[in-house]
Amino acid sequence: MQCRVVILTGVLLAGMGLLSAHDARSAGHTMHNQYVRMTILPGWTVDTSKPPLVRVIRGKYVLTIDPIYIHASGIVGGRFGEATQGMRSVEAVRAGVEGPWGTDCAQPNNALVVTKYLSLANLYTEATKANAEEGCKFPADGKSAWFGALFVGEGSESEYTITLAYNTTDVNALPKKGNPELKRVFSDVATMLKTMELKPPLVVSSVEPNSAQPGATIKVLGSGFSLPGNDVRPRFVKVPNLEIPKPTIAPDGKSLTFVLPTSVSVSTCPPGYIMQDGKCVVVPAGYDETNDCPRRNDDSANFCGMPFPPGTYELEIVGSMVQSNKVILSVMPPKPTPVSISMLYPNYMVDPGESITVRGKGFTASGNTVKIGSAIVSNVPSSGGRTLTFPAPMPAGSSFMPGLAYYLASVANSNGESNSITVVYRYADPNNPNRLRWQKMPKPH
Repeated sequence: MQCRVVILTGVLLAGMGLLSAHDARSAGHTMHNQYVRMTILPGWTVDTSKPPLVRVIRGKYVLTIDPIYIHASGIVGGRFGEATQGMRSVEAVRAGVEGPWGTDCAQPNNALVVTKYLSLANLYTEATKANAEEGCKFPADGKSAWFGALFVGEGSESEYTITLAYNTTDVNALPKKGNPELKRVFSDVATMLKTMELKPPLVVSSVEPNSAQPGATIKVLGSGFSLPGNDVRPRFVKVPNLEIPKPTIAPDGKSLTFVLPTSVSVSTCPPGYIMQDGKCVVVPAGYDETNDCPRRNDDSANFCGMPFPPGTYELEIVGSMVQSNKVILSVMPPKPTPVSISMLYPNYMVDPGESITVRGKGFTASGNTVKIGSAIVSNVPSSGGRTLTFPAPMPAGSSFMPGLAYYLASVANSNGESNSITVVYRYADPNNPNRLRWQKMPKPH
């Protein structure tokens, strides 16, 4: 099946990008919100009722700016059918095309040029036999009609789209190529887009405190954290899959608080390799693997929980296919305790009854109490005070990740209480705690 996807990517300046020019008409007014600033010409109206979308309308012509383009495709820009979703005129022409990956039904190499950095792919119907067989619908008079224009950009914070559509589902009502009104619309659109400034949707200005120990509450200041339709959350650049409890976001979206995790998870590498900086590398000569995450008894891969390593980290706020600028957060060593955990395994996809091993120090010969969530395992013995082994209890208590089975594990005895390590069970059915199902496996670090 032949598919021609038109994706034009612009070179951006100043964060998400300034595509401005000073040759806009003096007439008109400036629209300005959290996401976009642009001059609007007379005869055009603005609709911002569905943020972050900005729709600029003249009659049946609809110019839409989506500063945070979200798509399910794994490729930059997504598929043509994803980028044009909601464009009624495109949907009318592609009414019989299967899925977002099919033909675009359009003539090649037509562009609405705005600047040297920005051109919209102009879509004119191409009534070929192949397109008709793929499901394209064309005007009955056989003349080429315009049915939309499209630009997909890749900024430093997110992908974005600019589309121009005609509000009709009737292919016979589409404006014909060369239509004088269509030409005037093109001129207006180019003039307005030259003044467009896309603002970074998520901005971090500072973090308080900028150095903290694991378990501390961190406050991030900035803007855009209440972004509609986005799962906004903090992310450590070097540890992108670190599970962080759901943050608390201020109603005005200008601050976000979260608890700095006490542990990270690492996975085993294939035999002959070790994990370094998140990658599996060949074991160096003379390397001591004693403190590495061990493979399971059957030599299959394992997951181990370890204390959050002290160091300097880049922190960003992310949402669905959007991210903020980065700030520095220093993770300090925790206060020494008489009892401590250096490693717990397995700590992912744990089944009740499965054997868990804890490495550390300060364990007593008897009387060690292990707590996982609200579940208690009492009087766990230790030979040498460095290792504990016990069967995983049934998950109990409130998970710190709502809807998932994430719990904090610690050890206490007459010497004191240890640090905490995350343990993830298979998700328990709340209506039947004996019934377990697989939950999503995080990507190993």
